[in-house]
Amino acid sequence: MKPTKLTNLAGIALIVAVVGFFVIQLLVGNGLPAPTVAINIVLIQPSLALILFLSAIPITRYRSALKKFLDSKGVRPKPVDSNYAIRSLAFAKSVSLTGGIFVGWQSAILVYQLLVPQTTSFLTPVLGILGAITMTVVGIVVENLFRIPPDRDGDAA
Repeated sequence: MKPTKLTNLAGIALIVAVVGFFVIQLLVGNGLPAPTVAINIVLIQPSLALILFLSAIPITRYRSALKKFLDSKGVRPKPVDSNYAIRSLAFAKSVSLTGGIFVGWQSAILVYQLLVPQTTSFLTPVLGILGAITMTVVGIVVENLFRIPPDRDGDAA
């Protein structure tokens, strides 16, 4: 699995924001109400980031114990279950990509609300954007935790 790049996430967010803004204009132009950010999305996004962060604790413990072992200061640690590691890595990648999509969509909602005078609150889209950025950052950090460290001697086969 290739690592997620920040440029890809920024590109996804920008594309979704531009397309989302025009979709919102199209919806409102056809008489439908402007979309808003629901409070449950604002609460779910940091919750997903927290769950992902907690799922990465075994790998951080393993990496620190392995470092102690390689420095001859401890016993060899028991490796993390490979199925668990693969699932956590896939979860990290999906959370970071979903966070990028949500950043774009909620930015489109915020820009539309700023340009068109409405009586809706600006707080929920801003909190939604912050929650989506949190998802993205935690996803990338956890994804980088699962990288295989380079060999110490550099003479690997």
